[in-house]
Amino acid sequence: MEIAEAGRGEVAFAMRALHHLARLDAGASNLAISPLSIHAATVLLGAGARGATLDEIVAFLGPGGGRSHALLASHVALRVLADSDDTGDAGPKVRFANSVWVDVQAARLKDDYARVVAEHYRAQARTVHFKTMPEQTRGVINQWFSAATAGLIKDFLPPGSVSANTRCILANALYFKGVWERKFDAQHTQPRTFHLPDYTEVLVPFMSSRESQYIDCCTDWKVLKLRYACGRGGARARQFAMYVYLPNQRHGLHSMLQQLASNPELLSKDLRRAVPVGDFRVPKFTISYKTEATGLLRSLGLRLPFDEGAADLSEMLESTKTADERFFVSNVYHQSLVEVNEEGTVAAAATMFGCLAGSSPSMFSTPVPVVDFVADHPFMYLIKEERSGVVVFAGQVVNPSL
Repeated sequence: MEIAEAGRGEVAFAMRALHHLARLDAGASNLAISPLSIHAATVLLGAGARGATLDEIVAFLGPGGGRSHALLASHVALRVLADSDDTGDAGPKVRFANSVWVDVQAARLKDDYARVVAEHYRAQARTVHFKTMPEQTRGVINQWFSAATAGLIKDFLPPGSVSANTRCILANALYFKGVWERKFDAQHTQPRTFHLPDYTEVLVPFMSSRESQYIDCCTDWKVLKLRYACGRGGARARQFAMYVYLPNQRHGLHSMLQQLASNPELLSKDLRRAVPVGDFRVPKFTISYKTEATGLLRSLGLRLPFDEGAADLSEMLESTKTADERFFVSNVYHQSLVEVNEEGTVAAAATMFGCLAGSSPSMFSTPVPVVDFVADHPFMYLIKEERSGVVVFAGQVVNPSL
């Protein structure tokens, strides 16, 4: 029950974050984020916080409470996204990695923190030379991100993101490669018109199929579920699916996102019955999105960890040089990539929290016999793990040609 409640909080965070990012540019950009990657890195931060800082992190994660979110993060690291690279298994190939990088000269991880993050979140602790070799260390960490995402995310930390004042970096990396349970026939892929938010049009390749699909029709949008092939384990295996939320109106994406962010329970559609389709088309797309996410997290309620005077991360780090040295989060980077084609989906994500040292101062389903689903205008997508309910990736497609 605790994990389920935390999972609902993670889904709600996914919608709040996506809605906020979409509003920044009036919904004009393609978006791809990994709420689960941000959740994992935030839980690592919370494991080292206390007092008001810990209370704010717990409130930011959701109403389930600190223990439930810790259990969810552990469940994800040890089971839901446990590494799977067995090429003989039809299921998704998954890599999920947490790491903590700490300066060898100026700081050290507290023993209890290092033990907890290793045992419960599979986080590797590594000592590096931020103080004396910040740029070389940035290169080493970027190599770790690249390896953990099968080379999809390169040069993640930009120049200047690591300095001689950096004491610790919390990192999460995620890789996913899933094959559709029922692949699209590439011979049926054809260029068709996609309607853009500025009332212009582009030609993009649309995948199509005549097979029945998992579709639900709501008052203001339709929902399509595309299942990925499961691996070994039968009914107990991990089960992933992509959900496509298509507004009925060509310019209805903003309104739909607003409704779903305000009431994420509307996402809870149990699409178990396939329905016959008439005109069925979904565009191929590739989206890469990177952001310095400090502003996003602040706007969603996470402020104290960034406050040099108020942040309390004393359960994580202690200075080896100055007794009154305190630590706070200086920057947060996040990047996601999602590629969808006839075979399935390849996706990756990276999240980094950098810590510096400072001195102390209602929708109703409508039954229909045959359903058209033509995603020829902006839509939202989610990639979820069905058994846990967590949102692994989320985003919007406003121009598949980019």
